[in-house]
Amino acid sequence: MLTPDVVVSVAHDATPELLGGYGVKAVMVDLDDTILASNETELPESARDWLASLREAGLPVALLSNGARERVERCCRELDIEGFHLAGKPFWWAFRRGLKRLGYGASETAMIGDQLFTDVLGANLAGMVSVLVRPLTPGKLPHTRAARYLERWILQGGGHGRPVDR
Repeated sequence: MLTPDVVVSVAHDATPELLGGYGVKAVMVDLDDTILASNETELPESARDWLASLREAGLPVALLSNGARERVERCCRELDIEGFHLAGKPFWWAFRRGLKRLGYGASETAMIGDQLFTDVLGANLAGMVSVLVRPLTPGKLPHTRAARYLERWILQGGGHGRPVDR
């Protein structure tokens, strides 16, 4: 349940072509440390361009974030996309809300995010395509930094097997 379907360095590496190879027709994307560093307030142009490329390719996009309402709503307005704040990832109902809004089935939808224990776990439990990106920062909160340590250990095979560069 903690193994992503796809691992990319940055979100914009999840191109429409790459996602299409997995049968993806819609995308949910995390906000903090996936497309916007948790210590920043302005969306980078690369994130705007990437999201525009997804939409131009016919892939509807929604933000699915456990972040604060004001931050998520501001980004959704700027990007002109739907979004959910304090979503409740990794619980199934968080993803079900996004799937319903996007209008596609789980197997046709990708969740792109930076955390194994919220984005990847939730997407896998929901039957979605899970895409893990390298986090933009180590995280602002102590529990996020601790989770990052555990994520690295898991991605390296729990001390066994070939390490995954993240």
